[in-house]
Amino acid sequence: MTWSAAPAPLSDAEFAFRRGSLLTVLGAVLVVCLITLSVQAHWHFSFNDQLMLMLLGVKNAALFTWLWRSPGAFRLVGLIELAIQAATVLIRLYILLHTAPGYHGLGGYAVWMIFAYIVAFIVLPARQALIFSGGVFAALLGIIAAYALDPATDPVMRVGLGNPLLQTTLMHATFIALLGWQQHLHGQFVRALFTARREATLAHLDDLTGLPNRRQLGRWLAGGLETGEPLSVILLDLDHFKRVNDTYGHDVGDDVLRHVAGLLRRSVRSGDQVGRWGGEEFLMLVRGDLGAAQTVAQRLRAQLDGAPHRQAGSVTVSCGIAPARSGEAAHELLRRADEALYAAKRAGRDAVEIAA
Repeated sequence: MTWSAAPAPLSDAEFAFRRGSLLTVLGAVLVVCLITLSVQAHWHFSFNDQLMLMLLGVKNAALFTWLWRSPGAFRLVGLIELAIQAATVLIRLYILLHTAPGYHGLGGYAVWMIFAYIVAFIVLPARQALIFSGGVFAALLGIIAAYALDPATDPVMRVGLGNPLLQTTLMHATFIALLGWQQHLHGQFVRALFTARREATLAHLDDLTGLPNRRQLGRWLAGGLETGEPLSVILLDLDHFKRVNDTYGHDVGDDVLRHVAGLLRRSVRSGDQVGRWGGEEFLMLVRGDLGAAQTVAQRLRAQLDGAPHRQAGSVTVSCGIAPARSGEAAHELLRRADEALYAAKRAGRDAVEIAA
C-alpha cells in the first residue's frame, strides 16, 4: 500500500458527511475545553493543565473556523488535526509514564486517546486509516513495553499501572477493529445503495438511446397535468425509417435513432422533457402553450436538417402537437397528438400538424 498525494475525489454526499463529522469533532472538543476551563477554579487545575486546555481550545477554534469558511481545505485541516492528535497521544503517554503519579493517572486521559483513530477514519480512506491507526497503536505499544522493561521503572508503579495499561491497549485495539469494520460495512452499504439507484435509474431509461423511456415520460406527463400549468406534447416520428433499416441494416438504423436522440437531448429547453416513446417515435413535453410547442418543433426540424447522419444522410420527422386542455386526461392528450402526427404523415411527412 502506498500513500497517495491525491486520493480519489469524494462524492458530494460523502464529502459533506466527512466534513461535517470533522467539524463535529473539532467543535465538540472545543466545547469540552470551554466547559472544563469554566469550572477549573473549583477543581484547582494545575497551571500546565490550564495551559494545555487553552492551547487545545485555540487550536480547535482555529481549525474549526478554517474548515467552516473553506470547505476545500478539508484534507489539509484533517491532516493537521491528525498529526497533532497522534503526536499528542504518544507524547502525553510517555510523559505520564515517566513523571511522578498524580491524582488522575491514565484514567481521564485514556478516553481521549482514541480520538486520533476517529479523526483518521474521518479524514483518510479506510485502508490508509487502518495503516495510520495501526502505526499509532504500534508506537503506543512500544512506549508501554519500553516502560515495563526499563530496569529503572519503579516496581510498585509497574504493578499499579499494569491493569490500566492493559485495559488501555485492549480498548485501543478494539476501537481500531470496530472503526475498520464499520468502514467496511459502510462501503458495502454505499455500493449496494449506488447499485440500487443505478438499477432504478436504468429502469426508466431506454437501453438504445439513453433517453427516458415510455414509463418515465408517462410519469412526467401525469405530474405535469396535475399542476394545471400550460403544457403541450409533441409526438414525433422519423420519416421512412423502415427504408433506412432495409437499405443500410438495423445497426445503422439503431445509430440513426441514437443520432436523433442526441439532437433531441441537446435541443430540449430547460424545464422541458424528451424521451423515446417507442420504435422510431419520440415524445417531447413542452412547458408552454401551442406557440411554444410550435417553436420547439420547428427548431428541432431545422437542427435535423443541418445535421445529417453520416451514413443515412438527411433525417426528417413528422410532428403532431397537442396543447393540454383543462382537466384533460393523459391518454386523451396523447390520442390527439397521435392523430395530429398521422395527419402530418398524410400531408407528405416532414411536417408539423396541430391537434384538433
